[in-house]
Amino acid sequence: MPRILAVDDDPKIIEAIEKSLSLGRLPYALTPCPDPSRALAEAVRLKPELILLDIRLGSADGRSVLKSLKTNAATKSIPVIFLTGLAAEGDKVLGLNMGADDYVAKPFGAMELVARIEAVLRRYAPSKPSSGAGAAKKNRAGLRVDPENKTVLWNGKTLRLQPREFEILHLLYSNPGRALGRGFLIENSSTYGLPVSTRSLDTHIKNIRKKLGPRGAAMIETVSKTGYRFNA
Repeated sequence: MPRILAVDDDPKIIEAIEKSLSLGRLPYALTPCPDPSRALAEAVRLKPELILLDIRLGSADGRSVLKSLKTNAATKSIPVIFLTGLAAEGDKVLGLNMGADDYVAKPFGAMELVARIEAVLRRYAPSKPSSGAGAAKKNRAGLRVDPENKTVLWNGKTLRLQPREFEILHLLYSNPGRALGRGFLIENSSTYGLPVSTRSLDTHIKNIRKKLGPRGAAMIETVSKTGYRFNA
């Protein structure tokens, strides 16, 4: 049963989250944390599969909570979804650049929240031992992707990718030789709480190829009328 830690000081929001989770395909164990000063300690104790984090907390800024989570060795790999009323694009980008995995604006729809949660959990499933994390860290033709630490090594050198670029490359890298559809890649990489189009996906692929260079770019094959495939 996936464990979710909800850091939010509004009882009505916690109640809305509980009702939303009851609509999911899986049962969830929800632990509310209304005191942001306890968020890190609760995350260390609980070791949840996911954290829902509000930005506007009465006694703290959720972004400072996120920073403490991402700089602690015990919690840095736990995915975080921002759940907040700050819907401006600049606020979204700032939080996501700090390490959040997705962004759901209040008021949120129950099915949207569940879909975002399930999408993030699917993305992180391969990094767990039971899902073959070791296989994802194999060196393939000089490329090594580490989903736990979100790092990419290309011929021994660190490749700097944007968060969404990393997620897309990780999906392709984890499924060598398999054609992944554009819809699958969009659904299973972070939506950043913003509208996503196939054109934006193609732009991210272009950027990844550019950073890999000519030889590395050739490993990402365009599959006509389908999507992309990773060939080592």
